[in-house]
Amino acid sequence: MGSLSRCSHAPHAVRGRRLVVLTAILVTSAAASSSPEAPGSSPPLADAEREAFLLEGKIVGDRSIPEGITLPRRVTLRQDDFEHDALVQTHDEHETRKHLEGGVELDFRDSWRNNVAAYRLDRLLGLGFVPVTVVRSYRQEPAGWSWWVDDVLMAEKDRYERGIDPPAPLGWVLQVFVVRVFDQLIYNFDRSLENLLIDQDWRAWMIDHTRSFKVFGELRDEKELPGRCERHLLAAMRRLDRPTLARTMEGLLSGRQIDGLLERRDKIVRFYDHLIATRGEPAVLYELPLRVRSADDPRDQPSPR
Repeated sequence: MGSLSRCSHAPHAVRGRRLVVLTAILVTSAAASSSPEAPGSSPPLADAEREAFLLEGKIVGDRSIPEGITLPRRVTLRQDDFEHDALVQTHDEHETRKHLEGGVELDFRDSWRNNVAAYRLDRLLGLGFVPVTVVRSYRQEPAGWSWWVDDVLMAEKDRYERGIDPPAPLGWVLQVFVVRVFDQLIYNFDRSLENLLIDQDWRAWMIDHTRSFKVFGELRDEKELPGRCERHLLAAMRRLDRPTLARTMEGLLSGRQIDGLLERRDKIVRFYDHLIATRGEPAVLYELPLRVRSADDPRDQPSPR
């Protein structure tokens, strides 16, 4: 499987050229990816606990992130004796047509709302690949607050350019397959190698989804769908319905965006149903260990090795 570690998740798998603001900081300061916690403190691990911390934590530090044009902030929060950082984004832009260097982009979106929507969709699908993200005001503006990813080892860009093989090549490739399916589902316009992070357990983390959730029903690039799909992801996509999405995405996605997402879901499901019919289920579906943690499910399962 050695060749998979270089080719199956090369730029063909996760493309993009725009440097993602937060990644430069995350990767260069992996040891400081979270603020030091006081002796004896217990970090919040379940999603609900992290959401509560992001919503209620007291701001004890606030600094700019120098790169980029949307001016995100790195904010340190404290609750009791625990401290952790959050990435805060307030940029919220939508244009029907936007002239960019590469041409005209239709339904241009660059919004903090999409980061929250990506997190909520990730959890509806049972993935756990997107950091916890909540809606909380920042200086009287609505904003998305994302949990600063812990223990970042590197970005996929660094791993690929330095020729670093994962300790379990197949396990890494199967995680990247999840990323590729998710990006087609949300019509991600900006998945670069910089915004796929790798933590010290070699788990993939998808960050920066501000340029996603267009209204289009077609896939951005069907050729980016891998030949295999995670079994529980496919089942969860089948279960998605408009009432659930409308409730979960209230204030984040419009009705047209939800309709586009469901149309893309239908295309993805048909794609894999066809593969299963022609190749057989064992050749198409696979399973990854559970990653989403909740208060009533404290299992801690690392990525496949």
